Amino acid sequence: MSKIKFELRRGSDVLRDGMYMELSVSETFPLRQVAEVFYSDVTQEFFLTCYEENIPLEAVEKLISVARISLPPVK
Repeated sequence: MSKIKFELRRGSDVLRDGMYMELSVSETFPLRQVAEVFYSDVTQEFFLTCYEENIPLEAVEKLISVARISLPPVK
């Protein structure tokens, strides 16, 4: 299990026309973002982007599961 603490942050991206869920290392300044799931309102698809290598699998799995629930618009 990783000793690194991670946090999730959700936001809206007007330029890309969608929403995102960021995975960042806790208590870093400037914020150290390591991965992102983006939900496109245009294509209604999810996209995963990793900004660093060797991210703990548990952190990526949590990012994806929370993004699936939190990002798509409620119908």
